[in-house]
Amino acid sequence: MACLDENTFVALLMGGLPPARATEVDAHLDTCSACRRMVAEALRAQAPDDDPPEATTALTHARPPSGKGPSLERGTAVGRYLVLERLASGGMGVVYSAYDPELDRRVALKLLRVAALGLEAEQGRAHLLHEAQAMARVSHPHVVPVYDVGTFGPQVFLTMELVDARTLRPWLKDAPRTWRQVLALFLDAGRGLAAAHAAGVVHGDFKPENLLVGQDGRVRVTDFGLARNANPLDDVSPLAGGTPAYMAPEQMEAHAPADARSDQFAFCVTLYEALYGERPFAATTPLELLTEVRAGKVRPAPRGTHVPPWLRRVLLRGLSASAMDRYTDLNALLVALQHDPASRWKRWLPAVGGAALLLLAVGLTHAVHASRARACQRADEAMASVWGPEAQQTIESAFLATGKPFAPAAWLRVRRSLDAYTAEWASMRTSACEATRVRGEQSEQVLARRMHCLDGRLAEVAALTQLFTRADAGTVELAARAAEALPPLGRCSDLAALAAREPQPTNGASLERARMLVRVRALKAAGKYTEAVALLEPVVKAAKDADDRHGGADALLLMGQLREETGQPRDAETTYFNAVWNAEAGRNDVAAARAWTRLVHASGYVLDQHALGHRWRERAEAAIERLGGDGVLRAQLQARVGALLFAQGRYTEAAEQQESALSRLEATYGPDSLEVTDVRLELGATRMAQLRADEAMRLFEQALSTRRAALGPSHPDVARAQLELAYAHWRRSDVEQVEALARGALEVFERALGPEHPDVASAINPLAAALQRMNRSDEALRLQERALDIALKVEGADGAGALITSGNLATLMARAGRSEEALTRFHTMLAPLEQRLGAQHPYVAQTLRATGKLLMMDQRYTEALPYLERARAILDAREDDAFGYRTGTLMDLGRTLLALHRPLQAAELLERVVASGARSPQAPSEQARARFLLAQALWDAKRDGPRALQLAEEARESLVTLGASGQEALEEVDAWRARLPRPTHIPAARAP
Repeated sequence: MACLDENTFVALLMGGLPPARATEVDAHLDTCSACRRMVAEALRAQAPDDDPPEATTALTHARPPSGKGPSLERGTAVGRYLVLERLASGGMGVVYSAYDPELDRRVALKLLRVAALGLEAEQGRAHLLHEAQAMARVSHPHVVPVYDVGTFGPQVFLTMELVDARTLRPWLKDAPRTWRQVLALFLDAGRGLAAAHAAGVVHGDFKPENLLVGQDGRVRVTDFGLARNANPLDDVSPLAGGTPAYMAPEQMEAHAPADARSDQFAFCVTLYEALYGERPFAATTPLELLTEVRAGKVRPAPRGTHVPPWLRRVLLRGLSASAMDRYTDLNALLVALQHDPASRWKRWLPAVGGAALLLLAVGLTHAVHASRARACQRADEAMASVWGPEAQQTIESAFLATGKPFAPAAWLRVRRSLDAYTAEWASMRTSACEATRVRGEQSEQVLARRMHCLDGRLAEVAALTQLFTRADAGTVELAARAAEALPPLGRCSDLAALAAREPQPTNGASLERARMLVRVRALKAAGKYTEAVALLEPVVKAAKDADDRHGGADALLLMGQLREETGQPRDAETTYFNAVWNAEAGRNDVAAARAWTRLVHASGYVLDQHALGHRWRERAEAAIERLGGDGVLRAQLQARVGALLFAQGRYTEAAEQQESALSRLEATYGPDSLEVTDVRLELGATRMAQLRADEAMRLFEQALSTRRAALGPSHPDVARAQLELAYAHWRRSDVEQVEALARGALEVFERALGPEHPDVASAINPLAAALQRMNRSDEALRLQERALDIALKVEGADGAGALITSGNLATLMARAGRSEEALTRFHTMLAPLEQRLGAQHPYVAQTLRATGKLLMMDQRYTEALPYLERARAILDAREDDAFGYRTGTLMDLGRTLLALHRPLQAAELLERVVASGARSPQAPSEQARARFLLAQALWDAKRDGPRALQLAEEARESLVTLGASGQEALEEVDAWRARLPRPTHIPAARAP
């Protein structure tokens, strides 16, 4: 074709060429630089200098698209580039072919959608511009090069090499590919990805769609760093190959930005899918996927696969839920992917015909390699003396010799736990050895650190199994929890954390102290607190005398935990502070994080210093962040923060923390872990406060079942779960079940912890309330006075537990007819309770309500009114009806207003109670009483006689079904109905 004549040139600029002619002209422009420059100059001449956003002509700068509107027209100028045609579109933008008149070449122009980031316009534009500029710094044969970056109105564009390529999926489908072909392609892609990491660029969205395979067979990685996803767990739609299917768990949980180890995970998911024809996890939604990843639930290899087992093992490590358990970096993964055992023999074949000296050298090299590999296979030998057949037989015999009915089940759970732990230990030890001695990936210094960590874990197992060999009944009761409490192995592969730790002292005295700490931890796990303290005290003193801050922090942290377990919260708090000081001085970051986390609980929750608890929370978060965001430590902190928020009456926030902790711990340890049951009980208590009694009951029953199976029926933790279940039954007015559960818990606490332990007081509270309901007031009062004595000894008169226990005693006194004593106690406790918990706490409102109700019951209605109105104001300011306190307060206030002959105001409040009962669960007795009170208010106000009678009838029918517990209220309804006149006319509803 000849160069463009004037008519063709004008028609092209005006967009008036027929399709066939336009195609012919395009082909000519591809080969004629003179015509291309002429078209470019004409377009540039017509474009205004300041890029007015209102310009709409296709031949000048167009308004940048929002991402949802029509494509850019042919000839649109984006920077110096002229749009030719649209090639493709995706979640992050639209790709065009474009012409660069300055360099006379075609390029791929990608216009990025700021809205896809879920950010404000300016923030998103800045993010994309920054990421695109970073991409432009990466130069590698297996990375699509970025030539230029710029802005187009509010959008960001980048220009890249225009590659004649297809994405990975079509390449896999076009022809059968052997696993070696697939692996070779991914090794090239991995080298490109590693080069980006070396330049400080993280991909963040590695998946098949971002791998381009050119006609020349070369693979290129594209779209680095552009994806910013909302939390994929918010999406419940099926996984159909979108980005969440390739995300690392830390990205899915949105608690950390993507890093190189996140890319490694996505790389392994993509390679796994390419090799096996399916992704490694069978989940169909993001939440299911996260659960499977956290549990390591990888599909079995499909039948008939030719992918070798060694390659699968490499991928499984790259797919580890914890980033710390993956390869140190992508280069280490690529080395492992090239470590094909069969390739050793293939390398020998050409050497056979060579010189004898070469053959000898190869043979010697192989012999050394094999010798080193064999030396790394001795982990099982090291473990055999600690957890071998002989040790297992001895422990089983010791367990069964106790004669306890739960001993066989305890042995089975311990064996399962230790089998899994020791197998993981052996695998990790072998891997650490091979990384240094066989593959040469890690230095001898790194190996020494890892082995020191693993040796410490082995010592923990040895101390525990030694204790088990002479187990008594108490040890067997606690054995399952002790086995699960062994320190996690994952930190022994966290090279950054290991490198940050101060080198451990190696003199005989320090090593002996470390061995003693191992024994103390075993004793603590077995519940032998007195023995543990006696053994630990000289260790703490020796560490202080030797100025061993690092080891001293570990010892003090352990001592603080023992102080807590034995009911000494103030001593525990002081000990934790000492542990923090030593940890900071000795660079013991793990101990510092644990001590701050414990202080959140000790100061904030146990001692009710809420503001301090939140201050220590910030310190704990910083310490955990310094360790790389350890998932288990973070979950443990969230659980303690949840308890603190619960103590403050901030139940919605508490539930959020507890649900997150539960999810993390379940994913790490499984649903039957004892640590998981701890959080499950705490979440259940929060659900009780939120009046979600059925959900709370399920959580309590599940936790109790797990604990009873693991620990036996006489363990204090089982009794604690029983108490939570007792409170749930209290909400259902099942006082006989409350009495049975609470009394059983009390007996366990007295036997296991002693008669003065705070848990004894905790068991007495619901037991005494149940006994009072069963008309056993004298016994109830004696028990409640005992509970108060215990609380006063532990906390002092101003402790929250002591104040609440005092309030419980006042309630029992009132019900026993000792109203003046009860009023005095309520008045005395109100001010310190406000100071301790805050003036807006629901317990403060409940104390005000109890005071007002007692005055109301004494017919001192005018005195009662301000207490009830203040309680109502506190509770109305809350989003939730904590423990149903608002409902009860409104009913008492309505009754008081009725007595003061203010039925209209009473009816307004009682309508709220009846309406809330229709929307959310209330106890049947409460619903009946609310209907009856509203009936009286409507009748006295002459508002709606028929409805009043109907409400009274509904209340009566409900009370009849309650039996004895509803008898008193039933008699009150019948007496009211009997007093009504028998009118020929019932007052009808009328407007207020």
